[in-house]
Amino acid sequence: MNLRLRMCAVLAVFVAVNAAFVLAVCWAYGVLLPGVVGGTLVFLQHGSVAFDFVRLPISWPVALLLIAGFLAAQLYYGYRYLLSETHSAAGDADHAVARIVRRLAMTADVPEPAVRVVDDETPSCYTVGRLTDATIVVTTGLVATLDADELEAVLAHEIAHVANRDVTLMTIATLFLEIADRAYRAAGLARRALADPDGLSAGGRVALYWFLPLVALTYVFVAPILWAFPAIADWATRTLSQTREFAADAAAAEITGSPLALATALLTVAEATPAPATDLRTGKIRALCIVSSEPIAGDETASLPRIRRPADDATRRERVRTWLEGTTPSAPLDATDPSGTHPPVEARVGRLSDIAVELETEGGS
Repeated sequence: MNLRLRMCAVLAVFVAVNAAFVLAVCWAYGVLLPGVVGGTLVFLQHGSVAFDFVRLPISWPVALLLIAGFLAAQLYYGYRYLLSETHSAAGDADHAVARIVRRLAMTADVPEPAVRVVDDETPSCYTVGRLTDATIVVTTGLVATLDADELEAVLAHEIAHVANRDVTLMTIATLFLEIADRAYRAAGLARRALADPDGLSAGGRVALYWFLPLVALTYVFVAPILWAFPAIADWATRTLSQTREFAADAAAAEITGSPLALATALLTVAEATPAPATDLRTGKIRALCIVSSEPIAGDETASLPRIRRPADDATRRERVRTWLEGTTPSAPLDATDPSGTHPPVEARVGRLSDIAVELETEGGS
């Protein structure tokens, strides 16, 4: 199955999961809980009960409207939420990174994304957006760590995400994963109250005090319905992320004509990135980054480190070769991604190396 077909298939699953989530919540609180409570009361009084659980409490047009509204809300608020901790500086900075992005956007024929350079020494880069409105977030650590060609290749990778229309999709996917996880955790409030009463939030204590019967019924009847949604959303997010990374790598190589620059950039960033945790709640937003890492938040700056001069292709080729063969003299790079949001670095670098060979063969023929 090719990348585009696979992405479309997972997208269909993702939309279906969103729809199922909305319908499940409506059914649980509009049919299941009222039926259980009302049916129990009728049974105690009359000794028998007849209740239709196989129905929706709303019409299908209203259900479709709710599903569309749920997706639209994620599209609108997801972008704002993911950028909420990255503070934009006053005015539009026209620095080197913004100029590179502008040139790459013109080459790829996509609307120019906004650029935020965050003052942080961690080398990181990610893109969030909705429709044609996208923002690329880069750290000063990335600018200082990579050379000019590597930086351009990484930015071309992010531009490819915009061109492939997967920035919007991944922004929504990461937000839905958090919504599903929070909904399941909220449904388990009663269990957490028994296991760790001191760890409850103020809102949880209020819910227990005023709505204890509803909290108990939600845990018994609704939580088992919602438990599968975080796992399914996590799978869809990981699969989409892995697919989009390969596609963006290939597109960046085509845009810049330098796949080896992206390959060495991936090695450099991955070597400087701590191994991610496997916890679902801490890994859901890592899918947005160039490699699996926490998105960096902070204040935007227009003061950039000096961009280093690029290395020659022979040096890059040798670094990639020695790393792939496991003979690099530096500390070994853990090429696996325990969170599963990205393909292994080894696989990405290997594909880029193959693309470089193809380009050299075409150029020499």
